[in-house]
Amino acid sequence: MAENMKVIALRLDKESAEYLNKVSSFLKADKSTVIRNILHVGIEEDRKQRALELYKKNKLSLGAAAKFAQMYIGDFLDLMAERGVENNLTLEMVKKATSLKDLK
Repeated sequence: MAENMKVIALRLDKESAEYLNKVSSFLKADKSTVIRNILHVGIEEDRKQRALELYKKNKLSLGAAAKFAQMYIGDFLDLMAERGVENNLTLEMVKKATSLKDLK
């Protein structure tokens, strides 16, 4: 796993550094592991939020937005509903996507 990792240096404000120290101590984990876990959660959330924003601006289709968010379309539709984002699908688009000729 280590061979796939890159080293990145960063500066943190005092409060963030103290928070990382507390979490690291509480979990009995090294700070690098804690930072990677927090960053993973943050990136996942950022990916979803950006996909929603790009979809709302019609810069990505539903399928492309779901792929950008690394989610199944159904899960992305659920996320949209949770966050109050209306889909831009028309009945004609749904019919076309679900027609038998498209299943071949």
